[in-house]
Amino acid sequence: MSMNTSDSAGLLARCQEAVEVAQKRGADQVEVYGSRARETEVSLEKNDLNMVRVVDETTLGLRVVVGGRVGFATTNRAEELAELADEALAVARSAQPDALAGLPEPEATPAVTPRLDQGLAEVEPEALVAMAVELMREARARDPRLTVDSGGVSVEHEARAIASSTGIAGRWLASGASGYLMGMAIDGDEVGSFAYDGDAVQDLASLRPALSAAFARFVDKAVGALGAGRGESFRGPVFLPADVIGGFVLDTLVGVLKADGVRKGRSPMAGKLGTNIASPLITLTEGGGGLPGYPLAPFDREGLPRRSTPLVERGVLSGFLYDSYEARAAGASSTANALGGAASLPTLGAACIDVAAGDTPASELASMDRGVIVTRFSGTHDGISGDFSGVVKGGFLVEGGERRPIKETTISGNVYEALKQVSGVSRERSTFYGTRCYPSVRIEDLSITAG
Repeated sequence: MSMNTSDSAGLLARCQEAVEVAQKRGADQVEVYGSRARETEVSLEKNDLNMVRVVDETTLGLRVVVGGRVGFATTNRAEELAELADEALAVARSAQPDALAGLPEPEATPAVTPRLDQGLAEVEPEALVAMAVELMREARARDPRLTVDSGGVSVEHEARAIASSTGIAGRWLASGASGYLMGMAIDGDEVGSFAYDGDAVQDLASLRPALSAAFARFVDKAVGALGAGRGESFRGPVFLPADVIGGFVLDTLVGVLKADGVRKGRSPMAGKLGTNIASPLITLTEGGGGLPGYPLAPFDREGLPRRSTPLVERGVLSGFLYDSYEARAAGASSTANALGGAASLPTLGAACIDVAAGDTPASELASMDRGVIVTRFSGTHDGISGDFSGVVKGGFLVEGGERRPIKETTISGNVYEALKQVSGVSRERSTFYGTRCYPSVRIEDLSITAG
């Protein structure tokens, strides 16, 4: 099940061979991105083992530029290089020309040791099944009212490689494991709201402790939603634990910091570099090569070296996310934020987000005279206007320091105004799936409406 450096070396050689094939068949520029994934996945459903899936698959994605036209094709038949090239070329010849079309020139990529864990390499499917079932049973044993709707534990070893006609050549090898649970608590006729939690690690020694902690959080969320009563309607503070802040405000903010939205007039952050867009308590960085203890591939989907990019510094907008295309369009440099795999063209986005800690204990931020603690939020966000509205799932009303669970309560407002109304950021931070590191925050003066 394990991989070694020969896997990534062989994959790079196949990518380079595909570049030559496509050039000989008429491409002006060629990029080939390859991945080989070996994964064992154990899925859980309805409080029981569902299935075990073992996959070993190689995928190549080939992008060509012909006369300013771009074509792309992908295959899991890595030996059929001529057919792959012809398919991409046919797509390009039917596409509209684009003056900005092209591939980036190579840049020096720092040497990074492959992230391979011998423990994960030696895990057999039977052992993974035993761990998944045991962890689920431990979670359910914490409270008999808990029902696991779905879940899973998986281990993956992946080799990645990229080669291009401009001279880019890179390869990476890593192993990782992850797991999650989703479900609710049921007490007689009362069904609580859905809860979810999970985590990802890159070594076997960390897997069980990380998932045990995540599944314990899942139980607390699910059981905490029982016994909910009607909330109250008022304007006031909202406390967002670290696992909620992303979906509540940060995902929307990061989405409008992509340079394509700025160029196309779809981002309200256009023209705001150097201005205050958030509370001075907020500092947000795209983490480039990864958070401490969870390194990512040293290059992005286009083979450019990943680097850390400050986006918001003490509330001031300090940067946007660029891939090579948007960098050419803006006359800027790529921030190496091309994402994706071999199955599709690169997309622009953040691989890793790091939000700086504050200096206030989370427990102090959650102790409000009157406010709402959000444990899960389901709503809609308009990235252009910033307006949002959604329902708190399993939240708590806090009054006089005491809290009680409340039924679905609506919170509405504007993301960009809410970011300026952040009154506290916790000193504690949590890392999610190795790629998001968030503190908890409190936001003042939001509209809260009882259901």
